[in-house]
Amino acid sequence: MNILLDKLDFNEEWAYETLKNIIKPTYKICVVPFAFHEEWMKNKEEWEKFYNKTNGSEYVKIANPFYIYGIEDKDIILINYFTDSSEDAKAKINASDIIFFTGGFPDKAMTRLEEFDLIDDIEKYDGIKMGWSAGAMMQCFDYFISPDEDYPEFVYKKGLRFIKDFAVQVHYKSVDTINNSIEKYMREKNKMVYTTEPQSAIIVDGSQIILLGNAKKYHVLT
Repeated sequence: MNILLDKLDFNEEWAYETLKNIIKPTYKICVVPFAFHEEWMKNKEEWEKFYNKTNGSEYVKIANPFYIYGIEDKDIILINYFTDSSEDAKAKINASDIIFFTGGFPDKAMTRLEEFDLIDDIEKYDGIKMGWSAGAMMQCFDYFISPDEDYPEFVYKKGLRFIKDFAVQVHYKSVDTINNSIEKYMREKNKMVYTTEPQSAIIVDGSQIILLGNAKKYHVLT
């Protein structure tokens, strides 16, 4: 099962009634915070500032939505890019029930997964795959990035081999740059695009696709 999110807001009422049947209190979460920009985080000391369990600013944001599902801090583990080995990372993944991919830069996350030799392990993983923003995009094998302040041009990228029939446009707004990018992808790849905004989730369970909140199937504008 794959769960694609727009934001870290899946503890809210729009998602809870569905996800409470999926995210169990006994589950262990493995967070893969690999989508950071090098300018955000340069060393293990900066990583600790963001991700330590006491007051790490990013850890608090990630963990908070899980609490409503009964998940405790002791059952949330993180892969540390600066101190973990490939073997450490694989052990953490294999000990988890949910892999959680963070937001940021999806192409940087994919590069680091390859660096850690994790792609094959993750693609064979039997548990639940979740992610928000970049962590949603990279679950689609053929994904695209619309032009924005971080990416000056439309680009195609390769993600994980989970979702092959569609891509997702996160943080959707009905503006020409985004709509043109979506329609370019649909035209050239002959695949669908789903859009997410705040309060959105796409659940892919085998051949079943469930849209929660503001998630929508994109229809070409006329």
